[in-house]
Amino acid sequence: MSKANLLTIKEAASLSGKAEITVRRFVNTIVKDDAHADRSSIEPSVKEVKALKKGKKPFSWKIDEKLIKEKLITDTAKKVTKKNVSKAHAETPDSVLETLQTELKNKEDQLRVKDDQIKALTEVMQSLNERMREGNVLMASLQKQLQGPSAEENVVDVKPQKPGKQKKSWFEWLFE
Repeated sequence: MSKANLLTIKEAASLSGKAEITVRRFVNTIVKDDAHADRSSIEPSVKEVKALKKGKKPFSWKIDEKLIKEKLITDTAKKVTKKNVSKAHAETPDSVLETLQTELKNKEDQLRVKDDQIKALTEVMQSLNERMREGNVLMASLQKQLQGPSAEENVVDVKPQKPGKQKKSWFEWLFE
């Protein structure tokens, strides 16, 4: 096997159109069985893996590109790719222009919807800000009422007592 055809898990996933975890699972099913028919298409070899594990050295799997193309790229994926290629060649410049114009119209419609949504949200925000302002005014008036009368309002008009009569306190009235 030539070294030029070896792919990393990430490269194999990109080539096959599968997720990396799918490629990793595929490799794991092969490397679990040292006698698997496709084991020679994956590096490091069984001996190299044992040596690397014994030395506690990290390693990454390399997979033969041919194995990925044979096993992971499904027949339907191959057909879809061929169909897309033939469809792209069949399109004329006029149909491409029409497709682009349709897409542009769709995008403009989407932008119009987003503008409407932004306008509605802005109105809601303004309404909420007004309610918060009203709440703040009410809170300020309540705080003022809870403080009680100010020092100026608290002045009591004290009348002078007659010299012979002293006002008794409640304590004196009790024990009279």
